[in-house]
Amino acid sequence: MTMGIRQATLDDLPVLINLGELMHAESPRFSRITFSPARLGHTLAALVQSPMGFVWVTETEAGEVVGGLMATAFQHWASDDLMTTDLALFLAPEHRGGTAAARLTRKYHQWARDLGAKLIQQGVTTGVHTDQTVQLLERLGMKRCGVILEA
Repeated sequence: MTMGIRQATLDDLPVLINLGELMHAESPRFSRITFSPARLGHTLAALVQSPMGFVWVTETEAGEVVGGLMATAFQHWASDDLMTTDLALFLAPEHRGGTAAARLTRKYHQWARDLGAKLIQQGVTTGVHTDQTVQLLERLGMKRCGVILEA
């Protein structure tokens, strides 16, 4: 099945919130915290409406949104230079294994470069398919640059 990618709009928020809830429930890490549809909706709306926000979706040929990637750009805490970081990359389980995640990631990286970001970060913190996702990101040219620890 061919899936397309496109920039998200405010009209996509309800389905993106549903996908966020699915991601939250699937993640052994995220499921330890309370999911707030209102908070996610606020975050998504702010990103969609800001030039410093990135929200792109993947959809089926029928136009059903089945995943997406959201990211943000900001000044580094010790520099005037811009950097970006992803906030989430998620595809509904039945739509994984194709090229959508790679295409969303490439689009995110291009957006970050177009903004002039000096650092482009993307992480894997859900605890779901970590090794496969890291392998994908490394195939797309990313390099490991740190470790996140949690108490």
